[in-house]
Amino acid sequence: MTTAPVISPPRPPAALRMTPGRWVALAIGVPIALAFIGWSGFSLVASIGQASFPVSATIPVEHGRLVASTGGGDITVRQGQVSGATARLTGTVQYSLVRPRLTVTHNGVSLHCLLPTGNCGLNATLDVPSHTAVDLTSGGGNMQVSGIQGNVTLDSGGGDAGISAIDGTADVLTGGGNLTASDLGGVLMFTTSGGDVNGSGLFSPHVTTGSGGGNVTLAFTKVPDYVKVSSSGGDITIVIPRGNASYAITSNASGGDYHSTVPTNDASRHRIQVDSGGGNISITEAS
Repeated sequence: MTTAPVISPPRPPAALRMTPGRWVALAIGVPIALAFIGWSGFSLVASIGQASFPVSATIPVEHGRLVASTGGGDITVRQGQVSGATARLTGTVQYSLVRPRLTVTHNGVSLHCLLPTGNCGLNATLDVPSHTAVDLTSGGGNMQVSGIQGNVTLDSGGGDAGISAIDGTADVLTGGGNLTASDLGGVLMFTTSGGDVNGSGLFSPHVTTGSGGGNVTLAFTKVPDYVKVSSSGGDITIVIPRGNASYAITSNASGGDYHSTVPTNDASRHRIQVDSGGGNISITEAS
């Protein structure tokens, strides 16, 4: 006769011993986890609870200069049919949960967003009088500026910027977006932290461009006197018009190739300086 084996009942799990290290982990980890859960829930509510209101306002122009700040929305600036003393702003403010404060004074327009998360920005068109300088700042939206008969200073926190047909100096800074420029004849200063710079139809005598990593392309319709381009990692392409002009060129291609087919003369008053941290450099004449 076979005797059945005796099966012992399972032992209860041993109690987890709370060491000082585990207490510290709980003290730090639990508040962080709760804060993360709360912030995620608040961000979700903010993304759902969106609203908007229309904007129509006149902005005084003082001493021929207009200053504006637009939060994170998109804005289009153009020369419009307005009087010489005021500019007109039309558009929509979009926001989450808490209505932001929009102030319009003789110093320009400013949007004060009251929440650190969610959507908040002014999407608008700004019509400015002729011969008005424009100083525009955006927290992250896109800018499109054209037909301004004056100097233009643009600062985009992260959005794209496009400028065309500006009579005066153009000083443009983008935090990471792309910059597109065309039909410009004034002094140009372009800086982007990471986006591409694409300039076409340029007849400016003086151009300075810096890119944190994007490609830089500049195509001229008139012989420039001074061009300085630097890129931390992208390619640099410069196209100049065909003709008898020669250029004094200095270049540094740290990791890429260098290619040039333009006439050179170290004594020339037309100077081109290019510096690429890793991309290729190409300087050619237009076909």
